[in-house]
Amino acid sequence: MTKTDNTSRCGPETLSIPAAADTAPDTPAEALADRLPARLFAPYLASAVALAMAYGSSFLLPDALRAVGHPAATAGHVVSIGTVATLVGSLAAGRLAERTGILPLIIASATIMAAAMACFAMIGTGGLVLAYAGGLFLGLGWAIVYVLAPVQLIHCLRPSVRLEALTLLSGSQMLGIGLSAPLGRAVASHVGAPAGAYACYAAFCAVAAALCLAIRPRMAAQPQLPLRAVALSGASILSILRAPTIAPVLMIGVAACTFAGLSMFQGLYAASRGTTPDIFFLAFTITTVVLRFSVASLLGKLPLPRLALALFGATFLGIGLLSLNESSRITYSVATVLFATGYGLTYSTLNAMVVSLAAARGLSIPVASQVFTLGYFVGLFGFPSLAGTVIAADGIDAALLVMMGLAGANIAGACWVSRRDRADREPAAHR
Repeated sequence: MTKTDNTSRCGPETLSIPAAADTAPDTPAEALADRLPARLFAPYLASAVALAMAYGSSFLLPDALRAVGHPAATAGHVVSIGTVATLVGSLAAGRLAERTGILPLIIASATIMAAAMACFAMIGTGGLVLAYAGGLFLGLGWAIVYVLAPVQLIHCLRPSVRLEALTLLSGSQMLGIGLSAPLGRAVASHVGAPAGAYACYAAFCAVAAALCLAIRPRMAAQPQLPLRAVALSGASILSILRAPTIAPVLMIGVAACTFAGLSMFQGLYAASRGTTPDIFFLAFTITTVVLRFSVASLLGKLPLPRLALALFGATFLGIGLLSLNESSRITYSVATVLFATGYGLTYSTLNAMVVSLAAARGLSIPVASQVFTLGYFVGLFGFPSLAGTVIAADGIDAALLVMMGLAGANIAGACWVSRRDRADREPAAHR
């Protein structure tokens, strides 16, 4: 068999990727599509935007509770229930997908998220029970969507184009989250209550389910990898954590820590500099969305480890500039753009890397992608508690130094992966 028969590549000078172990004999990697037809991909991305808007609606929850006479602080307990449901849903997603298929499960999850939005809309009549039910449904539905949406693309596309598709997907999700706040405020202002905004989000979830339902037959007709070895188990998770695939899993967890720390405590940072956190959130969202949609087609042509190294470098510089900034809004904006440039493309780059490493070593691609997402959730949900402790003891600047250290650790990790990649490719070049 020639080299082209048993390997494929993510782009020039990138990780070599043998045909995936979970590729069926009648569906070789070469039979997968170079890109999904627009009539499939566009509705898929539109559904991602709609569901991400619903997920981002949690910012309205304190107002919704206060509007019907409940303490705004109860929102924290609702979000905590949603966090637990997110972790449970992440662990169960693969096992459920093996039984139902990915797209049908995404459709069901969109329906669950619509139910969550309906619960939040009816807190005034149903009380706090509906608020807690909404938190549970939202966490469960979003977890399954977030874990499986990339896996669906990975199963349908050749390795060389996965990074572009994953970047567009993450850009769509970020666009939805970014649009959620202004849209929710506008609707709530127009109808006079947050309940109207949640009714709107419920409709968006229903539209997302309908879009996925409409493309399901045509998506099923696409050549794709079979749904086996998708369920997470202790053994399958350990297989990823004991292999070089652990590197991108750790790196996304660390990257999520920096994002969670900056976004959660941005109000404290802005107050310490005499400015407004709106600068951060606006600049971050615009930069991230524009980058993900504008450079997606170029990323697959770059070596993944070197790309990750450059992104972590930008992240480090952005946090460093935030730390050095005293009160300049211009510096605040530039630092945010730097951070957004680095972090904004990190998720899809590392997701493609973990898939590539898993395929090269005969490990399950869907399991690798799911463990990667779990690593992200661990960093996202776990770090704010640590950052809060540091801030309480030493202030926001100490927390920024901790986040700079985390970004530096990711730079070291990317250097290690890059050296290992070169070492792996040099013997192959001389065979």
